Amino acid sequence: MFHSTRRAVTIAVSAAALAVVVAGCSAPARDQPAATSGGEAKEVETLTFVNPLPAAPVWQEISKCIQEEAEANGIEFTEAGPPASSPGDPTVMIQLVQDAVAAGTDAIITFPASDAFGPVLQQAQEAGVLTATLYGDGKPESGATVNAGADWSLIGEQYVEAISAVPGDHVVGLVAEAPTGVGKSWIDGVTAAAEKTDNVTISDTVYVGADASQALPQVTALLTANPDIDIVASNTGIMTAGGVAAIESLGLQDKVKLVAINNANGGPEAIRDGAAIGLFLQDTCDLGARTVGGLVEAATGADVPLIPVKAVIATQDDLDEYLDKGWG
Repeated sequence: MFHSTRRAVTIAVSAAALAVVVAGCSAPARDQPAATSGGEAKEVETLTFVNPLPAAPVWQEISKCIQEEAEANGIEFTEAGPPASSPGDPTVMIQLVQDAVAAGTDAIITFPASDAFGPVLQQAQEAGVLTATLYGDGKPESGATVNAGADWSLIGEQYVEAISAVPGDHVVGLVAEAPTGVGKSWIDGVTAAAEKTDNVTISDTVYVGADASQALPQVTALLTANPDIDIVASNTGIMTAGGVAAIESLGLQDKVKLVAINNANGGPEAIRDGAAIGLFLQDTCDLGARTVGGLVEAATGADVPLIPVKAVIATQDDLDEYLDKGWG
């Protein structure tokens, strides 16, 4: 879990100036075990990072920082990932995980892009491989020796608190990759938090999978079916460009705004242009490096708590400050 430091800001939606700061701490996330077990001590000499989106700037940054920390610890680093023709493809990623296990890697870091990763990572553990998930749920069935990332339930609350701080009543449409896993955790967190407010209502949810081309038609359908929506929020960066295009195609620029995530696919531009009121950014380099540290710690047989990401919802006022520091 991570504690929150909140700056109250009085704004209008069109001002694009909300901010909520989330600082990491060492306590475990809610609905997660207090720690995952490192098991018997072993030495980590080789590490494979199965990158879901090797061409995406955010994931390139994570990979670079994982590599730097691995090499600083004397660990040989290897990266694998789906080709550009099938970005984020869970089937391809699972095969790459299995290939790394078969090749004898000591440790694997990956993003669990579907529920099918749990059994595969459990098999890796049974083969003596230490496993780390980025943005997994950290539960025993996840197959993660170490889990790093966000408490998406708490992040959902932060989204709602930020929206709620904007004067007026708000009807929110959600966009997630899927109704399971990380997507479900975030949706549940947003929905539960909205029920505690008197000015935020969750209207409907659409899903885009790992396909950015689905953002335009899905957000268009969301807004067409729910004309009372004035904010579209998402926990997947592949939504942003298509979301902006959908709003513009419907002529709703003055009514509907985004709460988007990460610095890819037009996120910063959406803030600067006033299409978004907030952009969720994370210190991904720090997270990647600390994940390697978590694996090194787990290799001693220690139990490792959730490694929390440091995050902020950036605005026009502080966006460049965070981008300059490499947050994504």
